[in-house]
Amino acid sequence: MREKLSIKDLFQMVKKRIALIFIITTLITVITGVVSLFILSPVYQASAQILVNQSKDNTDLYKVGEIQTNIQLIETYSEIIKSPMMLEMVKDRLNLKISNPALSEQIEIVSKGNSQLFTIKVEASDPKLAVDIVNTITVIFQEEIKTLMNVDNVNVLSKGNVGDNTAPIKPNPIINMIQAFFAGVVISLVVTFLIEFLDNTIKVESDIEEHLQMPMLGIVNLMENKKKWKWK
Repeated sequence: MREKLSIKDLFQMVKKRIALIFIITTLITVITGVVSLFILSPVYQASAQILVNQSKDNTDLYKVGEIQTNIQLIETYSEIIKSPMMLEMVKDRLNLKISNPALSEQIEIVSKGNSQLFTIKVEASDPKLAVDIVNTITVIFQEEIKTLMNVDNVNVLSKGNVGDNTAPIKPNPIINMIQAFFAGVVISLVVTFLIEFLDNTIKVESDIEEHLQMPMLGIVNLMENKKKWKWK
């Protein structure tokens, strides 16, 4: 293995193995594109937006403490939505044949900072199924939270709609192929450098001094005349 490696040496390695780099990068990119387009199942997403807020008369004023309490409740509500009890109720109402952990992985609760809003996102292999699940979750949650927490502070601002979920969110073949291209370049470069560093064969005159630590005394050129010589 070479002890010193200059930038020039690196470029020489890349130049010598440019065909290998091109082949590896192209193969990884093409395979990723084929898998994304024809093998991976499309995933659709539906979402519903929930407002956490105590119902009040028009004459009442919102207090900062109550708002902060509602914001803190969002974390609790997120756990309730993904609880086994809620998941079982959703499965029963939609007649879903799926395990609780699998259904839980399809559900994502998103909240932003100090907002009293949070969004329920559901991913599924069918756009209508995603919409049915997210809307069923919101309905059951709004019904059950009154009993579980003895509060009535949940309002559904927006429900899932099939028309908004006709395009899958993943896989994204273009993004995947771009990522695969850069990954292919890195992998091919690593393979190139490994081949060069692990290759101890002597190919040129300078390799003799480098590998054998011996001075080169002369060079014997290859004979172009391939005529066979016979000893008498």
